[in-house]
Amino acid sequence: MIKQWKNKQFERWTITRKKGQLNYVLKQTLIIGGAVLFGGFIGFIVFDKIRTWEEYWLDFYVQVSALLVFGLIINYFMWIISETIYEKECKKRRLEKSSNY
Repeated sequence: MIKQWKNKQFERWTITRKKGQLNYVLKQTLIIGGAVLFGGFIGFIVFDKIRTWEEYWLDFYVQVSALLVFGLIINYFMWIISETIYEKECKKRRLEKSSNY
């Protein structure tokens, strides 16, 4: 089961890395940031009865800026971590292949 999951994850990262680092970082930042902003918007509509729309939009622009900056930084480091894990797995698989012959 774990071996199967590792293979699936390995193959998924192989495809992701072919698309490139910039694609990964921007895509992840937009998906995660969009989800956070959407959740905040729904939360404001449903639960926040104190703030006005003007206050919400001011907070929204600050959140967009913060999510963009921190999202890019965090996802850049996630790329580096994932690449490191991928490279280790590649080396391990090469060693297993060579020892099988």
